[in-house]
Amino acid sequence: MSPSQPARTGPGALDGVVVVDLSRMLPGGYASALLADLGARVVKVEQPGTGDQVRTMPPLTAGGRSGLHANLDRGKASIALDLRHPEGRAVLLDLLVRADVLVESFRPGVLDRLELGEDVLSTSFPRLVHVAISAYGPDGPYATRPGHDIDALAYAGVLAGTGARGGPPVLPGVQVADLAAGLQAVVGALAALTERARSGRGQRVDVAMSDAALSLQLLGAGAAAVGVEYGPGAGPLTGGMACYRVYRCADGRYVALGALEPKFFARTCELLGIAEVADWQLDPTRQEELAGRLAGVLATRTRDEWAALAAGEETCLAPVLDVAEALADPNAVARGSVRTVDLGDGTLGPLLMPVVRLARTPAGAGAIPQPLGRQTDQVLADLGYGPERVAALRAAGVL
Repeated sequence: MSPSQPARTGPGALDGVVVVDLSRMLPGGYASALLADLGARVVKVEQPGTGDQVRTMPPLTAGGRSGLHANLDRGKASIALDLRHPEGRAVLLDLLVRADVLVESFRPGVLDRLELGEDVLSTSFPRLVHVAISAYGPDGPYATRPGHDIDALAYAGVLAGTGARGGPPVLPGVQVADLAAGLQAVVGALAALTERARSGRGQRVDVAMSDAALSLQLLGAGAAAVGVEYGPGAGPLTGGMACYRVYRCADGRYVALGALEPKFFARTCELLGIAEVADWQLDPTRQEELAGRLAGVLATRTRDEWAALAAGEETCLAPVLDVAEALADPNAVARGSVRTVDLGDGTLGPLLMPVVRLARTPAGAGAIPQPLGRQTDQVLADLGYGPERVAALRAAGVL
């Protein structure tokens, strides 16, 4: 662990905050993971027998452990609880008595059918911050539709901006809508907790994945306002400018050029031996000609040769790393952005560390998640449930 990513030695910034996580899959799990990193106690409620699908999301280790699950559910207590059972819902209500935040990602209407709708939550738990993540929100024409990351990206116009000009849309390498929704959920939760400190009242936080993806269309919205095309190969940051593109190198790998400022582009051209084309940077009539000149030069050396040449220079020229290379990149290692841990079956794998660096109350990634329901008995004991009651709930199939 590097000095710039210190291990937590005391309470985190959210110490004392209790989060109950009913969510499934990535958006809610990511939100509660970030809250756990910041020091909140997160109790993840899962369906007995199956649990969250991320537990078995490939790729898997030889022992059947999911790297996604290890990163997403670190530092959370897992309890198995069947919310379809009346006694299961009663246990959840007992959990919520002590909770500050509820995170869920059910389709709108599901909580109502479980008799846990907003009227119940707001009346019974007036201080509770209820974070509801859905694909399209609870009040639009798509409210009851199922949807995942790819669907939200499609509706938000994000997919239409990917790929090459004239080619098909290409899936991004990360789940943009899922993760954006998770981030927005954390922002909403923290804002609601801050407001609660003044008013004493909780509130509902509504986050739609489609909204989260659409909110990222800052440049696209600007282009639409003036009727300018903003698609693959058209916008200034989607391939329309030669100084902001990906270029193939001699070894078949790639470098990313992001020299938007004239001074950076001029220095890049000097290093490439084509200083005479620096003045073409902002000329809309010469972008393809300029791209051809850049491509021709960059194709003469390997990716790593160009990276070494650009190191320390004012160029904004970076090697395009694969995931394994990114996890081992010297800057990531120096900052402690990733740590190698036992994923639970003897397999060593990467654990991504918190991004936010707080000076006095540092964030910290919690322990690798345990088997489904491992903390059920302890969580219920903390609620005052005796062994006989726990045994009865287990015999009834509630746990």
